[in-house]
Amino acid sequence: MARPKKTAEELRHDQLKTRVTTPERVTVEYNATALGITIADFMRRRILGYRLPSVPAVQQRGIAALAIALLRIGVNLNQIAYQLNAGRAGPSDISAALSVLIARINAILDEIYGPGDNGGRAVL
Repeated sequence: MARPKKTAEELRHDQLKTRVTTPERVTVEYNATALGITIADFMRRRILGYRLPSVPAVQQRGIAALAIALLRIGVNLNQIAYQLNAGRAGPSDISAALSVLIARINAILDEIYGPGDNGGRAVL
């Protein structure tokens, strides 16, 4: 059985055209894909103030796990800074320890933004 035809008021035949930069387009595409809707539907909902669908629960759990991992790294950095500021000996090779932490942070951010995309963050 076919879907019922839309009334004349429900048909979307008017178009709004806008120009965006390549990074803006990538951001819009990424956000629409993450929410599981089309680019047109994403833009329409944002422009008209309609509610966007919520982020899937699986993705929310992944983001929470990444936040916990970043928190643990932050705790490690805080402990290193505390020891150094107290005049106590830090790790024998502080630069190696910091390099490991920076690599872990970049790996987590790659999980969020995708590999090779710095997501607007400073390069560490």
